[in-house]
Amino acid sequence: MSDDRTAGWRGTAELDALLAAARKKVESNWLKVGGNITVHLGDPPELWRLCSAISRSNAGLHSRAKSTRLDLVRFDEWLAHPLNGGLGLLDTLDADAPLQDKKRLAADKAEVKASALAEARTLLADGTRGDWADRWLSSLLNQDGTLGGRVAVDSLRTAARVLAVLPVDGLSLTELAELAVGDTKALSSGGAPKLVLDALSLREGVPRPADPVGIRLLWETAGVSVDALSSRVVVLRYRVAENHVVGRWLNEAAAEGIPFPLTLDMLGRGALTNTADKIFVCENIAVVAAAARTSIAGSASIVCTDGQPSAAVHKLLSGLRPGTEVYWRNDFDWAGLHMTSRAIARYGAKPWRMDSESYLHALDARNSEPLKGFPTASPWDPALAVAMHESGRAVMEERSIPDLLRDLT
Repeated sequence: MSDDRTAGWRGTAELDALLAAARKKVESNWLKVGGNITVHLGDPPELWRLCSAISRSNAGLHSRAKSTRLDLVRFDEWLAHPLNGGLGLLDTLDADAPLQDKKRLAADKAEVKASALAEARTLLADGTRGDWADRWLSSLLNQDGTLGGRVAVDSLRTAARVLAVLPVDGLSLTELAELAVGDTKALSSGGAPKLVLDALSLREGVPRPADPVGIRLLWETAGVSVDALSSRVVVLRYRVAENHVVGRWLNEAAAEGIPFPLTLDMLGRGALTNTADKIFVCENIAVVAAAARTSIAGSASIVCTDGQPSAAVHKLLSGLRPGTEVYWRNDFDWAGLHMTSRAIARYGAKPWRMDSESYLHALDARNSEPLKGFPTASPWDPALAVAMHESGRAVMEERSIPDLLRDLT
């Protein structure tokens, strides 16, 4: 085929089909012109003739041919010929739509992901966190150790920076976001809050909740306030030095032996400095109710978390007078061991009847239930976790109320 006839291919569907195939090839090859593309010839003879003109060969003109291979270097030379427009392959493609170096883009993206993952590991490389941070990061990886495609880099960076500053003492989500990343809206939507909640669920040893109440309570385990009026802590005989309105309520309730619920909002209205040298922390409200019924002068101060410690709990305990001894206990279940370990790390708390002897004393098949959740250790008394694992039974705090009341009086 002569050159004056090849000029007529510009703008045809046949040439556009070859250019589209060539674009895929060069964009996946560092924008280099080289190798071949496979052309599916089909029925129209025009595509056969075009391939023959480019390759200067009659190969592929056979009516039975299904496909042919077109050399991109030859295609580049053909396009660069003055009769065919004078633009080589790369210039022709770029003039139609900017070329994308997909190999480079993928390499850059992989580098950004690796950098974000390394930053997250550095931020969370704190021996006091236990293994939950490693398990959380591992859950985000592909089998080859790279960050999963569904995890946005920006979300991971935000989540890691938020987790690095937790726990906090009653900060709202917007305050936490501002503290961690300098953006008050960073935790209002998107992937970052979901990643943080995934990490917190691993830390607590519980499934990630989907309902608003469960989500609020999970945030509160890290001292984050989602609702300052719903977050609360119940106290009994908790006396304070201050004489503002909340302080007076507390002292009057303490004098009468009345359990008193403190909301996070109330705790934010002024300092509350305890006057007792010892504070006893329990998990179940039944302990407070029993202690209130048997209240006598001089009985110890009680703080009840009523389940997972809320933002209000952490806000109250963060204001304890220096030197205050904190005695802490929970249910004999895996979550209870988690919470006790964190209380020891965060407040220097002393386990309160959270030992193997107390567990075995309270263990009764008629008043226990199967252990659920993720097993954990009890470093303050390794035999406790062993005994729980062997029995496979959880014992609620209510079983120990008689012993606890003796300690309080």
